[in-house]
Amino acid sequence: MVAITSSPEILRDIGQHKGPEKSLVAFGYAGWGPGQLEGELAQHGWFTAPEDPKLVFDEDRAKVWDEAMARRTLPI
Repeated sequence: MVAITSSPEILRDIGQHKGPEKSLVAFGYAGWGPGQLEGELAQHGWFTAPEDPKLVFDEDRAKVWDEAMARRTLPI
């Protein structure tokens, strides 16, 4: 299972080695207006891939982009 949080409590737990078994901390922001993301998905502006915790947590960071692209659900 893969989950996303911005909960200070969970982040604190991760810092104290009490949180999830595996974690990946990433900072950033993405925002969309109403219906914008759905429109971009309909226009194939995004690739999606099946969820796989191994891709997120275990794949060699230098290879993760290529591996994710190989798993995409739509061709380029």
